[in-house]
Order: sequence, then C-alpha cells, then structure tokens
Amino acid sequence: MVPIYQRQYSWSEKYWNDFWDDLVAKSEETLEGLPKFKHYMGALIIAPGADGYVVGTTPRVQVVDGQQRLTTFQLFLAALREVAIRMNCPDVADSVQNYIFNRPMTGDHDADAKFKLVPTPEDKKVFHDIMSGNWQSVQKKYASAFYKKGTLRVSTAPLTIKALAFFMEKIDDYSRFGVYDADEERPTEADDEATRRRRLQALLEALLNHLKLVVITLDENDDAQVIFETLNSKAEPLLAMDLVRNNIFHRAEAQGESSQELFETKWRPLQGRFWKSDSPRAKPRRPRIDHFLSHALTAQTGKEVSLRELYAEYRAFSRPKGKPRFTTVEEELDALLQFTPAYELLENGGSDSAITRLGTKLAVWEVATAYPLIFNIERANVDDAEKAALYRLIYSYLVRRAICGLTAKNLNKTFQRVVGVFLKEGVSRASFANAFAGQTGPAVRYPADEEFRTAIRSNPAYQLILKKERLTDILWELELKTRNKFSVGTPRPTGMSIEHIIPQRWSEHWTLSDGRKAPSDLVTGADEKMLSLIAQRQSVLHTLGNLTLITVPGNSAASNSAFPQKRQWLKKSLLALNLEITDEKNTDWNEHNVLTRADALYKLATSIWPAIDAETVSGL
Repeated sequence: MVPIYQRQYSWSEKYWNDFWDDLVAKSEETLEGLPKFKHYMGALIIAPGADGYVVGTTPRVQVVDGQQRLTTFQLFLAALREVAIRMNCPDVADSVQNYIFNRPMTGDHDADAKFKLVPTPEDKKVFHDIMSGNWQSVQKKYASAFYKKGTLRVSTAPLTIKALAFFMEKIDDYSRFGVYDADEERPTEADDEATRRRRLQALLEALLNHLKLVVITLDENDDAQVIFETLNSKAEPLLAMDLVRNNIFHRAEAQGESSQELFETKWRPLQGRFWKSDSPRAKPRRPRIDHFLSHALTAQTGKEVSLRELYAEYRAFSRPKGKPRFTTVEEELDALLQFTPAYELLENGGSDSAITRLGTKLAVWEVATAYPLIFNIERANVDDAEKAALYRLIYSYLVRRAICGLTAKNLNKTFQRVVGVFLKEGVSRASFANAFAGQTGPAVRYPADEEFRTAIRSNPAYQLILKKERLTDILWELELKTRNKFSVGTPRPTGMSIEHIIPQRWSEHWTLSDGRKAPSDLVTGADEKMLSLIAQRQSVLHTLGNLTLITVPGNSAASNSAFPQKRQWLKKSLLALNLEITDEKNTDWNEHNVLTRADALYKLATSIWPAIDAETVSGL
C-alpha cells in the first residue's frame, strides 16, 4: 500500500530506459546461462500497515520508499502479459498473473486486496484498470488519452499508460529482433515462435530472479520519515570505482601495507575531473573511471566484464575462487594502473601519434570496446612499428566490416577473444591474424580482399553507414591517399559534406545511357529496357564509387544539377579525390564511370585498410 501522502507515479522515459537496459542485460545473460551476479536496483523501505497483521486476510505493508520502482515493475509485468497473449504464449501470461494478483483470503473484504500493489489514490484507478484489463480495454476506458487511430496522445496520457505502451513496444521489439544497436539496421526478425517465447521467459526470469532490492522493514516505533530522508539525502553517489578503492585500501591496511603511501603514490592521479566526468565515447553513460576499470579487467583476463556489476567483477578478479591473485596490494594497484597512460592517450591524445590517431578514429566509430585490446598492445614488449601495424589492423577491421555491411553488434566479444589470444600467444601481428583464422561468420570475420572489392563496387555505403561522420572519415582517408607531391596539402576542412556524383534525384537533369530521359517517379511510361537501365543506375547510386566530398555550400549549389555544372563545383573543392571526376575528358558520368572509379578506390582502400592474410600482415 502506497501511503496517501506519497507523490504520484512520476518516473518518465529516462528512468524506464535505465530500467529496461538493466533488465535486458540480465535477460541476455539468462539466455546464455545463469548470470554471474545479481543486479541491485536500490532500496525498498516498508513499514507495518495501520491494522498490523490479521489472520485470514492478505498481509499489508506500507511502502515508505521505493514505490516508483514497484509501480514500474508492475507496469512492465502488465506489458509482458499483453505481448505474451498477442504471441499466443498463455503460459508466460499466466505466470505473470501470479505477480500482479494475490490469492484471495477468506477475510478479505476490500476489493483492493487482490492486487499486489495499491498506489496513491490519484494513480489507483487507471493503474488497477491496467492490471485488470488489457490494452484494448485501456484504450476504450481512457479514450481521451488516444487519437482516433488508436495512437497514444503522449502529451496528455497518464504516465502509467505511457509506461505500459513504452514497455509493450520494447518487449515486442526485443522478442522479434533481440538486442541491436539503434544506429544499426535492424537484424533479421526471429521467425520461430520458440525464440520469441524464450526471450519473453528470459525477461520474466531476469526480473524475478536476477534484479534485487535491498528491503528494509521498519518496526512500529521507527521514524519512517527520518529513515526516508537519510537514504534520499543529496550526497554524491558512490561510483563503482569508489567501492573498489575502499576495498583495496581496507585490504592494504589489513596486510600491513601503508595505505597513505599507496594512495599518494598510486591512486591520487585518478582523483581528477577527467576520471570522474562521463566518458563521451562509451556506452552506457558512466564516469570514465568506471569504464577504465572495466577495460583494465578485460585486458588482463580476456573476459567480458559487466559495468552494472563492476564492484563484484573486481572482487572476483582480485580474489579468483577466494584466493588472492596478487601477493601485495601494491602489486595489485600496479596491475590495475599500468593502463592509465594508454587510456588517457585514447581519450585526450598526446605525444604517441599512432595511439592518438587510433583514438580519434575510435571516437568517430564509437568503438571504445577495442580499448582492452589496445591496452595489451601498448604495454607489450614489442617495437613501435609492430604496435602501429596492429593499430592499423584494428581500424581496418572496423572500416572493412562497415563497407561490407557486417554488424558491429558483437565487437566487444570479438575484441575480448583477441585479447585472450594475445594473453596466450603474445602480442604480434601473427597472433592477431590467428585470432581470425577460421572465423567466417558474419558477426566476427575480418573481410578478405575479394569481399571488400565486391562491397566497394556494389554495396550502398551511403545507406549502410548511417552515421555520415564515419562515411566522411572513409572518404577523407581516400582523399589523403589520392594526394601526391603536387597536391594541395590542406588539412581536413570543417563542414565537409558527402556528395552523390550522380545525384539522388537524377531524373530531371541526367539522361540514361541510351540518351532517354527517365520519368520523375522512375516508373510511369517506362518500357522494359528503360526499367532495366533505371535499375542499373539505382544500383550504383549509393555505392562508394558514386560518393565524394565537397563543402556544404558546394553541395547545396551542385545539388541535382547536370554533370557539366556539378563538375565545376567539384573542381572548386581542390580535393585530389575529385580530380578524376572533373577531368575535362569526362563529358558524362554514368554507371560505367562509377564502377571504374570504385575499382580505383578499392586499390587505394587496401593500402589504407589492409587485409590480414599472411603476406599482407608480414608486409605491414
């Protein structure tokens, strides 16, 4: 029972997203096997009800703190039940009912007793209508919260209904597609009922078994308000690394080591603003110090580390199977902090040009999951040339996979696996190549040259690489490689724009290869031959061979103009990448030109982003 003086349900999409991320992480671990650790969602304070406990009636307690979480849990369960019913999974839906409703007791005379949770009076009616009904009944009872077509009026709908809709959409999407990056194209939908059912069951198991609350039960004489205010004070929350620090220095004192000296000589550099500020490149949004600890643990173990259970992960690392990994705390700190120079270079740059350059590339590609691998390379006892070659291979792996249209979803697991190979075989180009030997699946393989060439010629890079800063990065690297000693050596200008040489809306000013003009909709009145020519043009439109760079004003001016006019704007860009296009001998630009240019770009690309066959690796 939520007391009448408590505020209404107030969690919004930010909190729903945080809860969903925690839940899905545990669901994925459940599908792969039992999670290593439980995830703690915070504290729940309950107090005895006004009438105490009466035999034969459903016991009641007051929720002093935690009603937002409890209400969200219940709304999620209602959404899961709704999706399960729609998917014809009655067993899942029936399981959910047991956590929404109580079993009737002989002494229960209050209609509210059947509900697991009774919120504040302002929320109670709509909340219990949600629990007792379904989405259709909610739409009917609260018609003013919906448009005529059935979509939700987000600006006026009650928060509980918005939460229900939010979780229904998330659950349905997860059951169909699993976990995928929002920046990526959706993966193939699961077409078998068993996969979707397993995902629903994993969500339910994650909520019930692997998300935990610390429950504080008050006595009748406890001052609930004082305890509530104490737990909800405005003190700065502890970071995971704070807990690790406290654990480390507590053990140092217990072992007779000087905690003060260790703090001053080892730990104090980690106290600055840089380490406590959020990492702009890593997901989820957490302070750099937490991400660093996660990367450092992976670099030393080659195993996945959960940010959500970082303190537990560190304890398991420092005392595997209950036995100390290190002889002294000083040795433990040295093992942990040896990677700080590499991390600072990756994040902020510095004197090491090779690792700084890779850091800027990883920022563009948003791939902080490669950090543990880089930590191993930077600390390895190999020469600088070997390290630089390995950094190139990491960058090459990202670019080749992007152009080939391969997912970035499992990069963290791939880099962890390579770390494992390095730990076993040593850091070298040969070890890196061995890590990918026999890895032919789309989620892990390092694309070979033939696949790379085909992708450059035929894949719609403009559509595949959704973040245009990454495509711009690819084109600028090609620009730099195109330059010779006679080229203008200008640095990359700000505000560069990606330009389609054959414009996206080409039908107005560009004729087909047979001289005919295509209809504006590319269909009406076109005969079979024309449709074939249109299809050929459309097939190369978004490929790398038809893309280049130009200034934003130049892009606007060139737009959909005919080739002679566009050529003049490209010429003014002064980019070596555009010299072949603007050559006066090119009176036209068509599908043949695009493919010829694609082959030329492929030759440049292989020298920038090398393959990992034995000959190439040894020659880097």
